[in-house]
Amino acid sequence: MIKKIIGLFFAFLVIIILMPEVTAHAAPNLKVSVTAGIDGKAKMERGGPIAITVENTGTSFSGDLVVDVLESYDQGAGRAIPLELGSGETKTLSFVVNNLDALGGMYGQPSKQSIFFFEGGWEKGKEIPYKGPKILTASLFQDTKFIVTFTNNIDRLASLKGIEIGSTSDVQVIDSSKIDIPNFPNDVLAWDSVDYMVFDEYALADLKIEKQEALLEWVQKGGTIVIGSSDNVEGEAGVFSSYLPLKLKEQTTIEASLLNECAKTDDFVDPIQAYSTTLSEGAAAHVRDKENVLVASNKVGKGLVLQTAFSLGDEPIAKSSGMPAFWSMLFSTGEKTTFFSSLYSSSPINQVSHSIGDTTELFPSFKVSVSLILGIIILYAFLIIPILYFVLKRKDKREYAWWIIPAIAVLTSIAIFGYGAKDRIGRVQIQHTAVLNVGQDGVLQGYYAESFLSNKSGKFSFTAPDETTLAASSPEVLFDASKGMTHKRTILEENATGSTLHFRNVGYWNVATVYGESKVTDIGQYKIDLAVDNEKLTGSVTNDFPFGLKEVSIWSGNRFIPIEDLNPGETVQIDEELKTQTLLPINPVNNMVNQPQMNGDDLMEMRKNSLISFTGENLSDVRSPVLVGYADTQVIPVNLEGVKSTTSALTMIMQPIDIEFTIEGAFTIQEGVLDLSVTANEDGYGKYVIDNLADAGFYEGVEYLQMWTLPEQLTEKEVIWASIKLSNIKQKLYSSSLLNVKTGKYEQVDEKDLLISEHISDYISEEGTIVNRIRFHAEEYGESSDLPKIELTGEVAK
Repeated sequence: MIKKIIGLFFAFLVIIILMPEVTAHAAPNLKVSVTAGIDGKAKMERGGPIAITVENTGTSFSGDLVVDVLESYDQGAGRAIPLELGSGETKTLSFVVNNLDALGGMYGQPSKQSIFFFEGGWEKGKEIPYKGPKILTASLFQDTKFIVTFTNNIDRLASLKGIEIGSTSDVQVIDSSKIDIPNFPNDVLAWDSVDYMVFDEYALADLKIEKQEALLEWVQKGGTIVIGSSDNVEGEAGVFSSYLPLKLKEQTTIEASLLNECAKTDDFVDPIQAYSTTLSEGAAAHVRDKENVLVASNKVGKGLVLQTAFSLGDEPIAKSSGMPAFWSMLFSTGEKTTFFSSLYSSSPINQVSHSIGDTTELFPSFKVSVSLILGIIILYAFLIIPILYFVLKRKDKREYAWWIIPAIAVLTSIAIFGYGAKDRIGRVQIQHTAVLNVGQDGVLQGYYAESFLSNKSGKFSFTAPDETTLAASSPEVLFDASKGMTHKRTILEENATGSTLHFRNVGYWNVATVYGESKVTDIGQYKIDLAVDNEKLTGSVTNDFPFGLKEVSIWSGNRFIPIEDLNPGETVQIDEELKTQTLLPINPVNNMVNQPQMNGDDLMEMRKNSLISFTGENLSDVRSPVLVGYADTQVIPVNLEGVKSTTSALTMIMQPIDIEFTIEGAFTIQEGVLDLSVTANEDGYGKYVIDNLADAGFYEGVEYLQMWTLPEQLTEKEVIWASIKLSNIKQKLYSSSLLNVKTGKYEQVDEKDLLISEHISDYISEEGTIVNRIRFHAEEYGESSDLPKIELTGEVAK
């Protein structure tokens, strides 16, 4: 019997000793590999894809993959992705982020871990270990052009390697086969780092329509695609078939001398096979062989579709030593024709938090009126105390006064507090501030900040549909990503219909903010019928939205022309004297600085000013005057779930104005009527736009291009030009040279004021642009008033 007991005891010990090993074997065994960016590469201040491959050699896993992502210095969340992974199974999970800067430690030292697995889910599940990288990494570039090639044989486009584009010598050429296109996210942000795409006899039409539409949206936002021709180019081009600038006919031959001429090289030797073409309606020709167009483009939104009349990968052109020069010419054409944003400015979504967000987070303090406080004091001093004295004296209980008087004071204080804070106690306070731009298709696109003041501690969850993004503020991690664990503060979940952002542990009476970008359809638009004749603005504006609009005005230059409030469906007639011959494109207006100091209580006015400032700085690529109005309706569908709340909404809705104006006979156009832009070419940094001239700094040795563009109405007319006058040229500060478009050379300006009265059209391009090159030879100057001014005179031909 004793032997049996001893045997059982030892068996029990063996089981206890071996149990951890048995348990360890009965668990998921995960191994991870990570790719961030496009082929592991990304641009600073740009979005990009993240792909995480998970292999499981243990038991089945059911739970969430959580990835901590900082999308700017003060925005971040843990991305939670549901994951069901059987034994022996491998899956790749992918998503896109707005900004990959944090992957390189841009906002502090990278945390020790940003990838986590929670068996049973992120909310109540258990974190389990895994093998593989613990953080996301990518190679970050700044002054680099990214070119993605779509071809069935990358050797056909080998001539792209080592090319230069403008002043940029660093070019990354990435073949689409390295991106794993079948698993690529159907999100335009995935392509955010890419500058150009080249299609060489590639069947784009074979991709899923969602992926094609993402590429089309990328072009509409400013990207450039280059398409070589083939026998079936329209069938291969997919969604771009209707945007092709050339219609192909029979085959023909191009002499090498023509390619040498357009590429400014002598390295083309052999003639090449091409197609005779006709130009599509609205397209622009860039290279011609007599009547045959060889290179043409079509504007698509802010971007460009470039097409050649020949294949880009066929021999002998693909192997010609002249191809690098031809590619540089082709891409430079794209740069001149599309709008490019400033190198040094953050993307709008990153600036929302410290512009619109800062004012949205300011909630009114609770108040009790002075008259009520005074009344309570009078009641307490002249009624309660005397009455209490006489009552207690009659009852002979005057010793009770020591606790009754303090009790009354405490109860009165509680009552005053409860009365003043009743709104904050009863429900969550929400402030929603947004700006939406009405596009030509009636779609509203823009940005928002939504702050809430909690009435309790705990979890708060926001939901939004698929066309609206959600990002959380994370000021705790500012420049210290080592604190990490962003997912312990906020979690973002995405599904087929939208996304949910969870604030996990908000304190009592704390403020938290959600930011994002949104696209809203089928809401309405302004109906605008305006014209300018002899410096007089006439016409009508109709509010076609289902809500009222207040303080409707026309933003022209840095001036706001007030109209009036408009109810739904209401029309207002306009008859306004102008001081210019037409309305002007909007200029940045820093209302937070230029406006008089706001009273701290006037928070709504501060929110309006922040919208104007944000719009001028971040949406100034709207190269036209705009109509703006404010709605107290929340248009962007972001909702706080399961909590009673009160919302103060402010939505600024803007719509570009396509203005008609009449110029007949002799006229004079001063600078204010022209669309002015200033770009800089800086060694090592490439080309960038100066967004706000009022705050600009001009530096020694940097080449600046000052470009004036005529209104479209003038470029469509036959004009007899009389003179171009450049004034305010400060020779002590800089050298100035005017571009002669006929010769392609810059002509030095040696006078303070330059008057050209002959061959005026030699200085105005077909697009109506006049270019002045400036090189500063002084240390630094930051006033836009230092730049030259322009004035043109002419006469509209009868």
